Amino acid sequence: MCHKIILILSLFFFSLQAYAKIKINIHVDNAYIPFSFKDGKQAKGMYIDVLKAVFRKMPDFEVSLTPIPWSRGKVMMKKGQGFGLAPAFFHGHDWPYLYPYSLPFYTETIEAICHEGTLKKTARKNWPDDYIGLKIGNVNGFDGWGGEKFRALVKEKKIAYFEVGGSEALIKMVESKRADCIMMEDKAFDFVLRKLKNSNKKGKSFGSNLVKSAIIGQDPVYIGYSKKKLDLQDSLKFRQAFDSALYLMLKNGEVEKIMDAYKD
Repeated sequence: MCHKIILILSLFFFSLQAYAKIKINIHVDNAYIPFSFKDGKQAKGMYIDVLKAVFRKMPDFEVSLTPIPWSRGKVMMKKGQGFGLAPAFFHGHDWPYLYPYSLPFYTETIEAICHEGTLKKTARKNWPDDYIGLKIGNVNGFDGWGGEKFRALVKEKKIAYFEVGGSEALIKMVESKRADCIMMEDKAFDFVLRKLKNSNKKGKSFGSNLVKSAIIGQDPVYIGYSKKKLDLQDSLKFRQAFDSALYLMLKNGEVEKIMDAYKD
C-alpha cells in the first residue's frame, strides 16, 4: 500500500513538473512613450500590448515584463544580469553584448516635423541636405537617428542639433518656433500631439503650424538578447516560440490592429 502511495505521489509531482510553465523575464524601456513606459509598477504602451499578445500564444511560457531605465537595461544585458531587452533597435555592429535578436515586431518611421515657416521657401524633402543651417531637435537617447551624413553636418556645425528630455517638450519647442524642425517617430508624434491638443489652452489649434516633412529613416524594433544568457535553459525554445507566434501575427495583421488601436 505504501509503495502505491509513493508511486501515485511521484506520478503526481512528475505531472506538475511536466506541465509547469517556463518562467521568462524581459526588461523593457520605462520611458519610451507611447511605445513602452512605466505606469505605477506596470509596463504599458503599444509595444507592451503587442508583446503580451504574442506571449499569450506561447502556452509553454509565463513571461513577465519589467520596466527599467534604458541605460540600466543596457548595462544589465552587458553583464548578463538579464535575458532580453525591448524595444531594441539593431546594434549587432556596435553592441556586441546584445545578440541575437528576435523577429522585428514593428518598424518605426522617423520623420522630420517642421514649423510651417521653415517650409515656406522649400519643401525640404531631401534629408539631411535640405536641413543645413537649421536648428534640429531630438529626444535624449536617440542620437543614433539621422544617419552618418547628418551627424557629420552636426559635427561641422552646419546643422544646430540639440536634445531635450521628452517628446512633449520637443513638440512645444518646434510649435513655438524655438526650433526649426524636430526628429520623431511617426506614430509617437501623432499620439503625443493628440495628448497636447487635449491639454493645451490652444485646444485643437495647437500644432496646426506643424508639418511632417522628410522621412529620415526606418528602424525595425526587436527583443535583443544578452549574449551572456544564451546558454540559459530553454533560451532557444523561447526564442523560436516567440518568433513563430509573432510571424503568424504579422502575417494575419494582428500586430497592425493592436498598433492602430492607439489612433483614437
